[in-house]
Amino acid sequence: MSSNLVEMSPNELCEVTKKPTLVAARPTITVREALRLMAIHNFLSLPIYSHNSDNIVTIVNIVDILNYIIKEAVADEKLPSSINSEKARNLDSQIEAVMTLDADQESYRIFITDANESIKDTLKAFSKGIHRSLVIDYNNKIPPYILTQSDIIKYVQAHPECLPTIDFKSSLRSLGLFKERKLITGYDYETALNVYRRMAEYRLTGIAIINSEQELVGNLSASDLRGLSYESIDSLVLPVLKFLGTLSNFENLLNPLAVTPESSLEEVLNIITVNRIHRVWIIDDKRNVKDVITLTNLTTFFIQQ
Repeated sequence: MSSNLVEMSPNELCEVTKKPTLVAARPTITVREALRLMAIHNFLSLPIYSHNSDNIVTIVNIVDILNYIIKEAVADEKLPSSINSEKARNLDSQIEAVMTLDADQESYRIFITDANESIKDTLKAFSKGIHRSLVIDYNNKIPPYILTQSDIIKYVQAHPECLPTIDFKSSLRSLGLFKERKLITGYDYETALNVYRRMAEYRLTGIAIINSEQELVGNLSASDLRGLSYESIDSLVLPVLKFLGTLSNFENLLNPLAVTPESSLEEVLNIITVNRIHRVWIIDDKRNVKDVITLTNLTTFFIQQ
């Protein structure tokens, strides 16, 4: 096995992660059926086959489906008082209807990686915001699987020697991973629906929730939508903190993990891996959000070393 991350193949890297068998759907599956399938398997994304073969041609994610359902469920109301998502007529449309909303969305642009070649190009794609890649073993030794940004972070956390030039005990500030900036946020008095709309507008996968004192009080992200139900969708009209309280992992969402600029990279990787999250907020001593570390940030940093 190669010792350097960039030179490794997906198959070498995934000996540790042991990827599950790929579950994919036909393009004729309805939105309702896709939502049910993703809930059963606790998936955030669903690969879609071609009409004419067993080739995977695209991947649709849970946020795409949520936005699609909301579009009809709330109709033209900007501030609906209620949502009855299960009765939305568009749930019985084929999943392709979801994929026509925005051809530029990352989830529709499938990136393919050779299972036995270097992941260098995949890492470059991940550093540009692609979150997952379809891995194909052209030697037909193993079935296709999905490689994600999380797989990369998990491997680096367990094998820091694969990036020998990085001092993982150094602080985020000293490594250049902290850059104080103004972030797009949600407020605790807003409805969850408004915050999700803002996420969609800015094409974000996560957003910090702050109070009137600018303190971090919650976290809303795409990864929190595992097992999404109609009841959860209908609860989007609630204030965002109340909505977070309806989700299964509400304790983590209402007490988001955060670090400071002086926290080490090692600490950040441990937090992300142990808690299976996709971002860590960087705060000051008043719990004001100053920056965020995402899996894309980390992947970019790794390939620059």
